[in-house]
Amino acid sequence: MATDVHESINKTKVLIIGAGISGISAAEFMAKNGFTDFKILEASNRTGGRIWTYELDGKGINVEMGANWIHGIERNPIFQIADSNGLLQLRYKDKGLRHKNVFLTETGQEVNQKTVKDVDFSYGLLIQQCEEFYQMELYAPYDSVGEYMHYEIEEKLENLSDDERKLREMIFDQHLKQETVVSGCNDLNDVSLGEFGCYEELPGVHYTIPPGFQSVLDILLNQVPENNILLEHSVKCIHWGNNENDGRVLVECENGKKFSAEHVIVTCSLGVLKASCDRMFEPPLPKEKKESIEKLGFGIVDRLNLYFDEPIVDADIFRVELLWDDHQYKDNVRNPTDLATSWFRKIYSFEAVHSNDFPSLYCSSVVGSLTN
Repeated sequence: MATDVHESINKTKVLIIGAGISGISAAEFMAKNGFTDFKILEASNRTGGRIWTYELDGKGINVEMGANWIHGIERNPIFQIADSNGLLQLRYKDKGLRHKNVFLTETGQEVNQKTVKDVDFSYGLLIQQCEEFYQMELYAPYDSVGEYMHYEIEEKLENLSDDERKLREMIFDQHLKQETVVSGCNDLNDVSLGEFGCYEELPGVHYTIPPGFQSVLDILLNQVPENNILLEHSVKCIHWGNNENDGRVLVECENGKKFSAEHVIVTCSLGVLKASCDRMFEPPLPKEKKESIEKLGFGIVDRLNLYFDEPIVDADIFRVELLWDDHQYKDNVRNPTDLATSWFRKIYSFEAVHSNDFPSLYCSSVVGSLTN
């Protein structure tokens, strides 16, 4: 892939900003239809964006640092690509009844499944109620999902003995931490109760891609001429909407290279647009587009992968769910919000990846302020 820098203006018909899945998909569509007069400008030193399959040093093992699951199959273009190329594996379909989740307190005590199932059922009903405020156009009694869940959970716990309340409270807290990852938020108080149900998950089962999510990207990249992708070409400014360049768009890169194109497809993330749109477009974007960029929210979810020399859980265990006694921790620690000493307490679960290739790999996610 080319990274040379030249002072002259390079002309092409179409420029694509960003070599994530959106940019690569646009390039693949054009290339397979016989059009190759385009360039992709990518700021980083790799393609893929939030698809990042990483090989552990010296282990020969690929782990996902970004996208991991195909969530639902209906109307899902990623599923269609992976399925048609034989990349899919229905997770644990060949393992019979093996799908055991163990819930452990921080002292190592395993919680009995009846208690877990009782809390699971109550929590599921509460999440469903949160979704129904939007779906059924009901009045939302609180501003946020966090507020609503707090008061409803308190009501369910108020008549229990101290020990039973503490145990169920930890399970509820674990579920809420998981929901922050699902919603990509630091705290559920940041999530609107009235809009919570607007998210639509695609129907169907969830899949993983054993060769790695990168294999989907590689299929698309096979259609794209290698020299059409320019890495380490961070865009400084897109000059558009005027006749100074004969009606063409002029794109300046931070490395000094310039490109002229008839059309530009901007596929960079919302985070990049929030940070850079004021200087990235000349003239500025229309007011309604800038307002949309400003008002749209997003969160950061990072992957956490642990690799051990040998398995640390039995082969029938799918997940290890972590139950932290956060209330006792807050009471006993001088500065309980110090992430330097408490960050790991937001890890709610580890998924054990059992296979010949990954005999002792454990995966989790962290979200919000931890990602900083």
